[in-house]
Amino acid sequence: MPFPKDFDLARRPLFDSSAKWAAFWTSFSPWFKEKGYLLHLPGCQFPDLDISDGLTLPVCETFHRLQQFPYAVADSTDVPQTIFNRGSKEVEVPPFIATFNTGRVFAAQDTRGRHVCIKLVKAKSNELEVINLLRTQPSTPGVLPILDVIAYDTDYVFMVMPRYGDIPGPSDLFRTAGEVSDFVIDALQGLRTLHQLRIAHRDMKINNMVLNHLFYVPARSKGYLRPFTEMRGPVTHQIQFAIIDFDFSMIVPAGTSLLPSELAWMREYSAMDVAQGELYYDPFAYDVGVLGVAFCGILQHLTPYIPALAPLLDGMVDHDVRKRFTARNAHDFAVRHLRDMLSPEELAIRIDHIPNKSIPWNEYNRWEGVPKHVSQWSDYRLAPLPVWKQILRRVCENKKGLAQVRAMRKSMQVVGLPAS
Repeated sequence: MPFPKDFDLARRPLFDSSAKWAAFWTSFSPWFKEKGYLLHLPGCQFPDLDISDGLTLPVCETFHRLQQFPYAVADSTDVPQTIFNRGSKEVEVPPFIATFNTGRVFAAQDTRGRHVCIKLVKAKSNELEVINLLRTQPSTPGVLPILDVIAYDTDYVFMVMPRYGDIPGPSDLFRTAGEVSDFVIDALQGLRTLHQLRIAHRDMKINNMVLNHLFYVPARSKGYLRPFTEMRGPVTHQIQFAIIDFDFSMIVPAGTSLLPSELAWMREYSAMDVAQGELYYDPFAYDVGVLGVAFCGILQHLTPYIPALAPLLDGMVDHDVRKRFTARNAHDFAVRHLRDMLSPEELAIRIDHIPNKSIPWNEYNRWEGVPKHVSQWSDYRLAPLPVWKQILRRVCENKKGLAQVRAMRKSMQVVGLPAS
């Protein structure tokens, strides 16, 4: 089937409605079946359930004994769940339904019933280069494995991944200090894997991580309000997290340490690396800073209960990039101080009752309430922002000021002075 003439993979949202999304993908069903993949059916094809096209359903039984790594565990012991349909009535849904995501992804199964996701990717793109590099690796710890890449035409390919479960968001995500530790270590392991391959992710956020368990109903389903901590209760295997989504990723050439600051597009979520009108930035340090800011948003209120988080978070968002943790340093620190050096009793501490505080990461005192005996970590504590950076940030808050600072930096560069 040819793509529509006005099809633009960069458009956000890609489709105007979930119905158009479902119609687009299901038009490829016969083609994918020939390749060994069975696409989900849209919800509208199940009139008894009266659910929307934003929910899709598996077409064949899940053979749970085959759901082993790299596939997610599909728990057959879950009791049937209900959601609210379009008529606001509770309906019992089949297991392992999927939800509308960005439009670029659709759920499917292989001929053995194992759950996969298929993503549309533009050929001759940075994303495909990253995907192909990851495919050649014996393993990619902390990064979702890639099962297959299927060429479609000269413009597009389809990437096949094992289908993992969505992380519902920061609320009710963790029950214990040990679960926090597992999440942090897995995320840092994934970023370390990418950076070892010189892959800059450029879009590090919680929504770009998944976990190796398929629940009966996805945690993000509309009309389904079961707390995620409650959903995790019956899970008996080790929950593992993995990084996904390489839409903005790129391979940084060997010998290149800096990139043009225009490529640091996630400025509002960053550790402010290019907030002073910088011409260039370190993409790997930037990834660490962005992930650090994300961690702060969901974890910084826990530092009195998990003290090692204070130096880890401050070390990841340090505004002096030369002092900031690398992904490797941060991962090593987390493994040692958030897992290996904690007792079973410390890992079992309940933290799900502790309210978060809506204070920005760069205003929050992550050392408040931290026991004094952790003074050996004082070198990691975030120093006050230098006055000159405060001034430059204020100037660069408007376009005119930013242009003036950048012009000044370019002039300095011409005469051989440091410009960043």
